[in-house]
Amino acid sequence: MVRRIDVATLLRRLKRRFPGQTFLLVSIALVVVLGMAALAVDVGDLWTTRRLMQSAADAGAVAGADEIALGGSSTAITAAAKDAASHNGFTDGSSRAGGSGSVTVAVHNPPASGTYAANVNAVEVDVSQTQNTYFMKALGWNTVPVSTAAVAVTLGSGSCVYSLDHSASGAVTVGGTASVSSSCGLYVDSSSSSALSVAGGGAITAPLVGVVGGTSISGGGSTPPSTGIAIFGDPLAYIAAPSYTSSCGGSGKTTNLGTGTYSAGTPFCGGISINAGASVVFNPGLYIIDGGGLSINGGATVSGTGVTFYLTGDNKSASGPKNYAGVSINSTATVNFSAPCDSSSGGIPGMLFFQDRSETNGTGSTINGSATSTYNGAIYFPTTSVSYAGSSAANGYTLLVADTLTFVGNSSVGNNESCLSGPLIKDAALVQ
Repeated sequence: MVRRIDVATLLRRLKRRFPGQTFLLVSIALVVVLGMAALAVDVGDLWTTRRLMQSAADAGAVAGADEIALGGSSTAITAAAKDAASHNGFTDGSSRAGGSGSVTVAVHNPPASGTYAANVNAVEVDVSQTQNTYFMKALGWNTVPVSTAAVAVTLGSGSCVYSLDHSASGAVTVGGTASVSSSCGLYVDSSSSSALSVAGGGAITAPLVGVVGGTSISGGGSTPPSTGIAIFGDPLAYIAAPSYTSSCGGSGKTTNLGTGTYSAGTPFCGGISINAGASVVFNPGLYIIDGGGLSINGGATVSGTGVTFYLTGDNKSASGPKNYAGVSINSTATVNFSAPCDSSSGGIPGMLFFQDRSETNGTGSTINGSATSTYNGAIYFPTTSVSYAGSSAANGYTLLVADTLTFVGNSSVGNNESCLSGPLIKDAALVQ
């Protein structure tokens, strides 16, 4: 005989017998659901905040390291880092939606701890703020501290040839049988469709070639360029021009140098001209050429170790001993120049030729020389043109920074700056 079970009766008995267990089970389930909501909402919100905070710290560290590359003071480094963090949503001392209390942006140069703690070329940025919670309040967490950090350091740039003109066609030109062999990269800032021009039998060999605009390449060959790169600024803008008191006045008169050894001193008013066939040695130091430029004539033999030539003068396009002029070196002259490794001689470390940045109307420079001529150091003409056919010394370096650059002969560019305390052209990179 099969016994029938009255399900309705059974449920009523269970309800009367275990009312507290149902409440307990429901309560536990609600706690679990609430905890899952806390994880889904609060943890996700905290993670998003930390990700945004990391972007701010990264931007701040890179900006601080960039300021180091520009020679900024500790105050300027801190200001640059905090400004970059602020532009990314985290302003030191301010409140922020979702936060409890103020944002803290701390800048350390050198970093306070870690691998780069003793590196004065490194910047650490720490960003922190306590964040409010929502569902986690039910579990006892009303606020949660969120923080992150980033470290950036200035490193040697991968490039050492720069054309700064923003719009010129052929801002870098390699033509005829000219060739450029560089152990570091070449950058062209012009947005012209033919910013880089390689024609005839011309060729460029370099680790990288970057061009803001386009290229016109029909020469003997070239390292494949990358076009459409971001615009860039003057990589040597941070180097201070020398201060001096001009005593030239009057009309000025070019100084003609014959065979002999010469030393730096008062400014050369009206320029320097080295006679054809002369043998000239420049002692270490800073040579101020106020008007007239530097001219080295055919057959001359000229040398100088630890020298900087600073070229200035009246900002006029007409030629004359008072007006700015560049450097002119005849292709039959033998010239061996090297920039100072430090400031002990009075020269500017790393700087060989330094054009006054205020010159906008002056004549360009032509730097040639015989096959044995060498130029070690920065050849810096940020607002005027350079026509170049030269080489670095063995195991040496050359930095070419000019408004426009034309290569007219076989040129080699080295990047061994080991005699300097650090590379002249620097980039900032995140390292931590």
